[in-house]
Amino acid sequence: MDAVEGYSKPSQGVFRFIPDAWVPYAELMRLDRPSGFWAFYWHYLIGLGFAINVQPFSSNLDLVSVGLLAAYLGLWTTVFRGITCTWNDNLDQDFDRQVARCRVRPIPRGAVTTMQAHFFTAVLVAAGAFILYPYGHSILYHAAVDSVLLFIYPLLKRCTDFPQVELGFGLSYAIFLVAASVGKDPLAPLLDSSLTLSARVSRVVESPLAQSAACLYVAGILWSVIFDTIYAHQDYLDDLKAGVNGLAVRLGRKGTKPACYVMGAVQIYCLVLAGHLAEFGLSYYAISCGATALMLARMIWVTDLEDGASCAWAFGRGSAYVGASISAGLLTEFWTRKHGY
Repeated sequence: MDAVEGYSKPSQGVFRFIPDAWVPYAELMRLDRPSGFWAFYWHYLIGLGFAINVQPFSSNLDLVSVGLLAAYLGLWTTVFRGITCTWNDNLDQDFDRQVARCRVRPIPRGAVTTMQAHFFTAVLVAAGAFILYPYGHSILYHAAVDSVLLFIYPLLKRCTDFPQVELGFGLSYAIFLVAASVGKDPLAPLLDSSLTLSARVSRVVESPLAQSAACLYVAGILWSVIFDTIYAHQDYLDDLKAGVNGLAVRLGRKGTKPACYVMGAVQIYCLVLAGHLAEFGLSYYAISCGATALMLARMIWVTDLEDGASCAWAFGRGSAYVGASISAGLLTEFWTRKHGY
């Protein structure tokens, strides 16, 4: 069933040695497309950098411990991305058959059936729960919320022009999960059964930690909307024919960049406000805010929305510069504070 026009078996990474029968499932997890992994993972690294810097400062951690936790989160990200991509492909298979870039995916080309894909999703969910279980029930709650947010995403393509916004809610939610993993869950009061519901909400709303996390969350949402809207321009003409909704179609090729510049400006403002509420220092403002603003503006400026390769670059390497800048500022902030600079 893999003999489909335009399809060639991936040959990089794990695809060099896994059995042929496993290849479609590895493709469902997007193991052949690392740029999508980073679209997920940057939010975890940013959440980790935020969590170790907010009060109480994580002075008990060193860079080795932070690196090990980052690696653990990378494993979770690989599985979680596989869950959401498999689910997305199953729901979008009819649309994918009408889009040139997507019709060679495992389900549209017939390498995996609908039921096999649903079973594979369930297996990945179990694996993800096993990975997160050592960190306690609160982490599993956050993972469940995040899963719901991302499971809704493909459904919104059918009824709204703003699925990228909902995708941003799911991707950026990683900061809450990561903060909980180091014992600084901004939403922890919501699970305190000794308080009334109104008291729980008040605790969260009045908390500087939650306020700062909310600003970072919004910044992550806006960033996700920017890079995914640009990415969607690869399929702009096919989406118009297939009736797929989205911000790329809604804004068009003339309206996308101005909208991205506005969202980018608000994103940087949210990053500044998050740093102010968390009482971060100069390293954060210079790198996570200042350098990020330059990287983001350049990414939008140089992207050619009529060139699929350019849009893919913005989603991958171009967006990686932004994620690396935010993460580097937070890591530098941690290092300088830990060493008393």
